[in-house]
Amino acid sequence: MHYTINAMKHLIDVTLAGLTIPCALRYPETARYFPAPNPAARRVGGEPVCLTDDDWQFYLGTDMEDCAHTEFSLLTAPFSDALMDYDRIILHAVAIRWRDKAYLIAARSGTGKSTQTRCLQQLRPGEFSVICGDRPALEFCHCEPATDVSQKPPLTPQSGFRGGGPAKSVEGSIHVHPSHWNGKENWYGAEAASLAGVILLRRGEENAICSLSPREAAVRTYAQIIQTCADPEKMKKAAAFVTKLLNAVPIWQLTSFQVPDSTKLLLETVFV
Repeated sequence: MHYTINAMKHLIDVTLAGLTIPCALRYPETARYFPAPNPAARRVGGEPVCLTDDDWQFYLGTDMEDCAHTEFSLLTAPFSDALMDYDRIILHAVAIRWRDKAYLIAARSGTGKSTQTRCLQQLRPGEFSVICGDRPALEFCHCEPATDVSQKPPLTPQSGFRGGGPAKSVEGSIHVHPSHWNGKENWYGAEAASLAGVILLRRGEENAICSLSPREAAVRTYAQIIQTCADPEKMKKAAAFVTKLLNAVPIWQLTSFQVPDSTKLLLETVFV
């Protein structure tokens, strides 16, 4: 059973990734987490984004509090589902901006995305800013990658592999936008930018960095997509977006044993 719009009553407009989308809230107080919509953004139609009765029953069964902040947090997934119809999706990552390009540091919660971001800013003051601290929105523009990135040379600190690397995508093929979900640090503020690469972060017993092929990165990248998993067709779309992403920009795996040593590897190989 779903909440009907009349039953929920509180309707708002939310601007996300250049689109203004209608949203129906269970708690009117949830509206305070969303700023006023951008009047210049393209407005889209369709049913308002909302959480269903099934959504609430499932998440409240996991001991989440029944309140406005919970509703705000949980709305990320249905918004991501809605964005898929407009070549956009929300990903779990810290989106940083460096030299007018966007980079994603992606990993499951608690792995150290924020720590790496903080260390980058400390080691190179003024060079790095944050587009979105937790769940940026990606826009997939209608253009093809410039080159095939499936055959990338191994990456080492001595290889001279720079920035986006020789396999960068066509300018603007994927655009990284801020979202309202900025993480516990509430990091945001940098302008949206074209994506130049993705760093998949993991913990390990050593500090190391390497390039990954699309096949090697596929499962871990798909796991960071925010979605409800309620619609098989949307899940297929999410998989298609991951395929586009992995074939558009370089993907690196950063294994971190300790910082700042692991962060220095990023500076020596990616951000040079």
